[in-house]
Amino acid sequence: MHIQVDNLTKKFGSFTSVDNLSFSVNAGEVYGFLGQNGAGKSTTIRMLLSLIKPTSGRIQIFGKDINEDRENILQRTGAVVEKPDLYKYLSAVENMKLFSKYSGLSLSKSEIMQQLAVVGLETRAHDKVKVYSQGMKQRLGIAVAMVHNPDLIILDEPTNGLDPQGITDIRNLILMLSKEKKKTVVVSSHLLSEVEQIADSMLIINRGKKIVEGKVSELLNPGKVQLEIETLDNSAAKEILRASFWASSLVNSTKDRVVVDAERSMIPELTKFLVDHGVALTGVKSVNSLEAYFLSLTTEHAV
Repeated sequence: MHIQVDNLTKKFGSFTSVDNLSFSVNAGEVYGFLGQNGAGKSTTIRMLLSLIKPTSGRIQIFGKDINEDRENILQRTGAVVEKPDLYKYLSAVENMKLFSKYSGLSLSKSEIMQQLAVVGLETRAHDKVKVYSQGMKQRLGIAVAMVHNPDLIILDEPTNGLDPQGITDIRNLILMLSKEKKKTVVVSSHLLSEVEQIADSMLIINRGKKIVEGKVSELLNPGKVQLEIETLDNSAAKEILRASFWASSLVNSTKDRVVVDAERSMIPELTKFLVDHGVALTGVKSVNSLEAYFLSLTTEHAV
């Protein structure tokens, strides 16, 4: 286990940004940290990096408490929080030299070129950063974060503001770091379709609270769907389901919506049951993509 977070809370005055949040990240996986803007992702990441202190709760990284072994933990951690801080009038090589010195290292030119090759910048190594595209700057930022060969890499919205090619480049880089370099990568994002393609596990938060955590493959099991059923009388339909075999599959909802967890193969049986019991169906919509799943959860938990 590379990260263990227990009951983490951060308050700014009367505002609670992160609310009793607990989650764990396994070594070697890509972990998607998902939420809409303002959900508390960046605040959580800043606490993981000890840039700000929690109001309460505990953070353990590499089995060590962040408050007790901060220096050792950070020596094994690399991060890009929002946009990378780079010297735009210097080249990529010169940036890497400076940041390696900041880390107490003295890398040779060949070592620097090898690291730039990992992020696909070896052919632009001597160009000034000011002429780089945003995607290239992001990749250089990741190279800088990896200059000390960390075991854990934390990326806060790494594809934010990138064009489709830039997003693809970052996605492939993250997968390579995990699968080939055996790094643990935590990726914060609101681009859910992107996380679906790279993450092994994911956490969804909304307004600072955990909504769901689990393996992406299990949460997106193609054999299981979440159905939103539209009828002429949703309240009556929910009462009929509550009094039937389907009661345990009915998703609790604070709104007048009929949502049922079901095996895809059982959809015909469910719709037949409702029609046989006098429910006037007007539509059945399956929710089986990560984006639709995320939006349904955050809508349900919105105040």
